[in-house]
Amino acid sequence: MDWNTFWEGGKTLNTLEVFFRVTLLYLTIFTMTRILGHRQVGIVSAFNFITHAGMAHVATSRMVNPKSSLVVAIVIILISYGLTLFLSWIDYKFPKLVGNSPIHLMENGILLRKNLKKAYITIDDLLGQLRLKEANSLSNVSEVVLEPMGEISVIKKGNALQIMRGQLKMSSQPTGVSLLMIYEGHIIRQHIEAMNLDESWLIHEIEKKGFNIKNVMVATLEPSGNIHVSVM
Repeated sequence: MDWNTFWEGGKTLNTLEVFFRVTLLYLTIFTMTRILGHRQVGIVSAFNFITHAGMAHVATSRMVNPKSSLVVAIVIILISYGLTLFLSWIDYKFPKLVGNSPIHLMENGILLRKNLKKAYITIDDLLGQLRLKEANSLSNVSEVVLEPMGEISVIKKGNALQIMRGQLKMSSQPTGVSLLMIYEGHIIRQHIEAMNLDESWLIHEIEKKGFNIKNVMVATLEPSGNIHVSVM
């Protein structure tokens, strides 16, 4: 085996040189991952993900490319993981400086318009995420939080837990999805027409709750027939 070719690259690599290159790069990444601990394995932040994906590309491109330098690859990996370890330390000491903070999208059953815009989340996106969490009605939701990794956490109100109705032998509630009827003071006419309703009925229902349509941020028609309203 030509050690100069092994470390610095050459025109060709024999089977033994490829084997040792792959083994050495694999062990280098494995060792650095172990040093970083669970933060790197779990990929809990943007810079962790970038490092993990980038180093995988560096390693694979230099494992079998005979003209690439193995020394350079190892140096790149060590520096990148070292920077990640340093940023992880900063994130631990000063979380707001490097990582993202959770954003509350709903508190005490009230949608937070300012935070929705801050997170660039539309009401349709939010309703879709809630359906994935089996929260089909906004009135059943107490808290919604956008976590730092982009996941949405949903905390339902105590009386909305399905197990309660079954244990108490109560009649089941209608199932389905909530339909958006008003968004930022504008009536969604196609949804009203799809339900064979009219605007006067909707205006009357909103006024019965003590609101003016111009002040309504979101109003949804729930499967139970109830109108859930969040004001601006």
